[in-house]
This record gives sequence, C-alpha cells and structure tokens, in this order.
Amino acid sequence: MLGHGTPMGLLSVGQFDDRSFVIDDSFSDLLSEKEDNIYMWCHAREFMLYNHLCGLGTGMFISALEEAHYFDFGDVNWEFIKESNERFASTVGQYTDETLEILFDHLTIEYGLLATKNPIARFNLERLYLNISKSFVDIDTFSK
Repeated sequence: MLGHGTPMGLLSVGQFDDRSFVIDDSFSDLLSEKEDNIYMWCHAREFMLYNHLCGLGTGMFISALEEAHYFDFGDVNWEFIKESNERFASTVGQYTDETLEILFDHLTIEYGLLATKNPIARFNLERLYLNISKSFVDIDTFSK
C-alpha cells in the first residue's frame, strides 16, 4: 500500500467515494492475517503499531519539497528529494518479490548508501521499520 497517509491510515485523497481513508482501523483484522504487507505512507509505522500489524513500513517519509521545509531542511532542493524518491522506489521495486527481510536488508544497504550523502534519504531511512511476528526491528538495530 502506497500513498499519502497519517497514523490513522492511508488517505483516499477523494478517490474512493466520500471516505477519508482507503485503509483504516476497520481493515486491521484483514491486514493482520498476513505478515508480509508493505505499508508505505507517512506515519504508517504508527498505524502498524496501533493495529498490531506485521510487515514493512515507513514512519514520516519526506517525498516532497514542502515536507522537507516543514522539517527544517531549508538548504535541500528538489534534486535531493527526487534522488531519494527514485532510489527508494527502485530498490523496493527490485526486491518486492523477495521476503521482507531481504527487502529491508537491501533498503538499508542500497538506499543507505545514498543516505550517506543525501539528508532526505537519511531522514527517511531512519524511520524505516520491519515488524516480524509482532516484534519491531528498526534501522538502529543494524547500525550498532
């Protein structure tokens, strides 16, 4: 699941009747039946925690210049964001058919290489989470 969201779920952005969310708490039972879901929206981690869901998800994820400015990245231009978005999407796309552990590992390595020189990628990578069997593993686990 990919898009704009909040801790309450994935926003519909006016695309699904008059519902505010495409995915919200009402889907938690259905989503909890699988452990390999991918939740890619701002604050998806909080949604996962609240609903006790397994999978790979993002915390706050900067994908637009306005978001970067909101988080005080005043010296960042669109190129940093574009580069971050493209590397993240490319890596996810390349390893989507693998297990979530393999996908997570490749994100920490390949997207992580970009994060060494791109502050937006670093911000996003620090908020990447993997929940396997109801226990969260975050990026800090691998950097120690």
